[in-house]
Amino acid sequence: MINSIESNIRNDRGTNANHRLRDEGFIPAVIYGKNMNTLPIEVDKREVENLIRYGGENSLIEINIGGQLQTAYIKEVQRSPVTRQIMHLDFQKVNADEKIYLSIPVVLKGRGFVEKGGAVVQQQIRELEIECSAANIPKKIEFDISHFKPGDLLKVADMEFGQEFAVLDELQSVIASVAMAEKVIDDEGEVPLEEKIEPNDRK
Repeated sequence: MINSIESNIRNDRGTNANHRLRDEGFIPAVIYGKNMNTLPIEVDKREVENLIRYGGENSLIEINIGGQLQTAYIKEVQRSPVTRQIMHLDFQKVNADEKIYLSIPVVLKGRGFVEKGGAVVQQQIRELEIECSAANIPKKIEFDISHFKPGDLLKVADMEFGQEFAVLDELQSVIASVAMAEKVIDDEGEVPLEEKIEPNDRK
């Protein structure tokens, strides 16, 4: 089932107007897409936060704008760099069977199990670029690395994605690697303990 949220057309624009909106519990936004002009709207902050919390930032939704339902997804979320609060949203209008391109977060399962043994998981890629129909937007892409050992690499080619979407990143791109903690420290330029001891300190 597609989630829906209410919205109103924004008549007042600009920095001061946006500040007032946020103080009143709303988030300034725009919606755009094929065969429509960019429309400034406002949406309820709590509705949007719940939508993102349970459906992800890329989930397909219906936006009620003055009694007309528009199918869309969140194209961009702008957050405060300090508080991480949502400051502005871009919605893109789509048809359910329309092909779209977007970034999906990569979640590594079993990371804690690997690092409990003294290894460190270094994640180089946190999002993958995909192509899919608007009706099949995944919330996230998961991969179990609980069996990984130091020296192991996870590449795009190692992951199975099914038929619902296509990954556009290079197949040989490294998503994550596993190394021993001591090796990571040495690679970052940490001087070994024995080299820090001055000759006069030796007994």
